[in-house]
Amino acid sequence: MATIQEYMSGEVCEKIRQAFLIFSSVGGSLDGSKVGKAMLNNVNKLEPKKLTIDETIDLIQESTQCAIGERVCRSLHKETPLTESVFLDELAAGMVEAGKARFVNKDEAIDNIKKYQKKPIIVSKVSGKHSEICPTWPKKCLYWNMEKHKLKCINR
Repeated sequence: MATIQEYMSGEVCEKIRQAFLIFSSVGGSLDGSKVGKAMLNNVNKLEPKKLTIDETIDLIQESTQCAIGERVCRSLHKETPLTESVFLDELAAGMVEAGKARFVNKDEAIDNIKKYQKKPIIVSKVSGKHSEICPTWPKKCLYWNMEKHKLKCINR
């Protein structure tokens, strides 16, 4: 499972970078392979789930604090357009402390998500709680690339 500390330190980015090295070395399906099974085992702990805009708003409304910051994976893919994730509760505090996000109120967090609602929205579990809401950039998203390589990981 990814932890708040792994997000704060950037360790999660290193794991994503390694996954993209695997994707670039494999042309097709990873389904059934030893590497594919290991990747799925790690990612399934994040319980990535595709959300509707209404589900996303509900999750933000239920939180105790929010922060907005650059998508975690964008640090690896600077060529992609900027979209900002919403971090909730303890992850929000950690990302602000690490200088990777800024605190916002719930209305600002909702406005941020609405601004990017044409992008698929995925929520990930960090330190045991769904607390990273990402308006993904599918071409450079870990989850969407896993699905492209036949590793079904996104709950719908």
